[in-house]
Amino acid sequence: MESIATDSQFRQIGKGFCGSVWAADRAGPASAMKREDGGPQRSVTKDSEMHKRIESSLSTLQRIQHLATHLDVPEHRQFVTASDKTWWSAHAGNFPSGYEHCNTLITERILPLDRPVRDRLIDLFCLERARDTIKSSRKDEDCLVRPYLGRRRNHFSCPSQYFTLRNKPLLVNQMEDLGLPVETYARIMADALAVMYWHAQTDANDVEFVLAPPRKDEDGLSSDVLDTHRMWTLDFDCVNPITLDAQGVERAAVAFYKNDPFFPRPDSEDERDQRLWELFVERFIQSSVLILGSEELPRMLVERLTQLGRKRGEKKQELQSNETMQER
Repeated sequence: MESIATDSQFRQIGKGFCGSVWAADRAGPASAMKREDGGPQRSVTKDSEMHKRIESSLSTLQRIQHLATHLDVPEHRQFVTASDKTWWSAHAGNFPSGYEHCNTLITERILPLDRPVRDRLIDLFCLERARDTIKSSRKDEDCLVRPYLGRRRNHFSCPSQYFTLRNKPLLVNQMEDLGLPVETYARIMADALAVMYWHAQTDANDVEFVLAPPRKDEDGLSSDVLDTHRMWTLDFDCVNPITLDAQGVERAAVAFYKNDPFFPRPDSEDERDQRLWELFVERFIQSSVLILGSEELPRMLVERLTQLGRKRGEKKQELQSNETMQER
């Protein structure tokens, strides 16, 4: 395949429950290879199928409805089976010794944030004594930022000796303090879920969102901290099909809260979070109506998300109350 070098050693750039992720450091089109060498319940085959499904839906709606125009999905390039002798004879030697042939998904690589951005993040969030080490770390060059709009703390940061730039989370209060466009992020996520639920007809279970550089000749969002960037969505191996009815709505609602806290939540007592949730819901309804032509299912889903959110909030308050009682 043209986008995969045969003369470059592959380097691991990430690892998750589904498998390890690799790339070749070279000029030209960059690809990422996800190997099916993770947990036995996770499937790169499923990831490939759901990836194509969601990528197709997003492309269609961006073209026809001009929806989610600041969201990217990595281009699906190839699915390689463990028994593909042609591919493995050409590329097995690019992996370190000892790596067996396995199902592998090849996609466009989401490029890491540039060196000046990485240095800013290190200076902001890393312990001072560890900054030089992290700045010279090869592993920490693979920097993507996870925007957690659904999690807030009352302080900016707690520097950690275990700091890493790989999948660096930013909480909503940190993004606010850094002047990042959290409302724009919320609208993009609302568009993304509308596309995944109603057009791709999936539950969007365990999908990831990251902030990273745009493609060449693609516009982006401006920031003094992250420079020009866009939102990307990836990792679809846990995504499941749904039906467009009450049962599908319930599955989508449950998956919403199983995910990392990318999305605004309805159960926060902070007024800023409440406003962000309202903005998110407003955009989600608008985008959903563009796709479905009706508010019925999206309204049903928002109501169910609110119900589940209240239950989560009540449970959190109960746990905090019990902890307070035990401390006395």
